[in-house]
Amino acid sequence: MNKKFLIIEIVILLALTAVNIYLTLDRKESNKCMESCCVDTECYLSNAISLNDKQKQQYQKIKEKYQEQAMFIADSLHVTQESLMESLKKNNQDSLKIKEIEGEIAKYQTKLLDISVNQYNEIKSILTPSQIPALDKLFTQIFVCRPTCKTHTHIH
Repeated sequence: MNKKFLIIEIVILLALTAVNIYLTLDRKESNKCMESCCVDTECYLSNAISLNDKQKQQYQKIKEKYQEQAMFIADSLHVTQESLMESLKKNNQDSLKIKEIEGEIAKYQTKLLDISVNQYNEIKSILTPSQIPALDKLFTQIFVCRPTCKTHTHIH
């Protein structure tokens, strides 16, 4: 596999991972939210897709289902990335160890991506056909754009 391609793939997976964790933990407060709505963790998605009360309850269950998994995997990913950095800092780098760590990182990133895809599909299953385009737009920002669409930095 081309090293440049591998680096680009890792950067993209890291970006997806960061966005997934960000959404999963639902820390983002939307300016569109009314203050009482923002007390609920599903505020951003609820407003973006216009969920009704039943859908909000269903979404909360879906989010809770994946949140703990994502947090555990994200913690493992972080620890593994720290291990990679420590290995890279060494004067006498062990290329086999670095490749092994890269594989672990990719494994965790893949798991986080799987969680995002599964979460998307479960959320989609509770929506009406008219709500699906809003979900698609939101997840397009996650899977395709964020954060790469807003940056002009490229890896060469």
